[in-house]
Amino acid sequence: MNEIAADFASPRATAQFWAGTVRWTGAALVAMVWLSAIVFGAYILSFYGGAWLGGAAEHWNHRAEPPRLFDRSAPMANIGIGLHFLAGSILLFLGPVQLIGAVRRRVPKLHRWTGRLYASSAVLAGLGGLVYILLKGTIGGMPMNIAFALYGALLALAAFHTARHARARRFEAHRAWAIRLFALAIASWLYRIEYTAWRVLAGGVGHTATFDGPFDLVMLYFFFVPNLALAEIVVRAKRSDAGAALLAATALLQLTATLALAVLTYFLTMRAWGPAIAAAWTGA
Repeated sequence: MNEIAADFASPRATAQFWAGTVRWTGAALVAMVWLSAIVFGAYILSFYGGAWLGGAAEHWNHRAEPPRLFDRSAPMANIGIGLHFLAGSILLFLGPVQLIGAVRRRVPKLHRWTGRLYASSAVLAGLGGLVYILLKGTIGGMPMNIAFALYGALLALAAFHTARHARARRFEAHRAWAIRLFALAIASWLYRIEYTAWRVLAGGVGHTATFDGPFDLVMLYFFFVPNLALAEIVVRAKRSDAGAALLAATALLQLTATLALAVLTYFLTMRAWGPAIAAAWTGA
């Protein structure tokens, strides 16, 4: 018994335990992102897509975050932001599929083709947003223009490197960039979640109608920089030489993110996304 306890307490066994914990907390986080993204993607397609197809795209401005996205006098900017929305919805739906190990191993052809669609959608989402910024700018002015343009450029860059390393069969580098791409792809969605949650939980303190308040300035980078930081931690935790401390910290971060997202998803579905989806389909 003492030998078994000593073996379990060994550095190698401890690292193996935490490596397993990283895997299941990571799977739980991806599953929660997928579930939440499906509901949010349905909201985006029902409201924004339905408004566009119905010839009433100006309705985008009623719920957009930031507002005043649609402008009939700027058709190219409208196409850019429309591509951003459409490609972003594809990213939300397909992203978790690309991270499922069973799909990669058992149906590699499906992984490759959906990966091409995923990477292409990421490039379109990034470029669509950049076109909108260049032609029309954002409501928050130059600080928001810079932050959002940087985000779009990083999204396109991550998609490029993910595809490049896959074609070169550098699978470890491909996996690392795929994790970074996933973290960036869900950032636009998290931006809207975080704004909605802040309005409800804090009354929107620090937010202004022109998106230049203290909270708005923090959000310019908070919606994607922490994602990238967590992605880098996960990338390092997946290396064969990762220590138990790094693995434990990664598992804890992933579990915390999963629980927080679960609470926010339930609340927002009940209060915002669900009613909007129902109204779009029933015409209410």
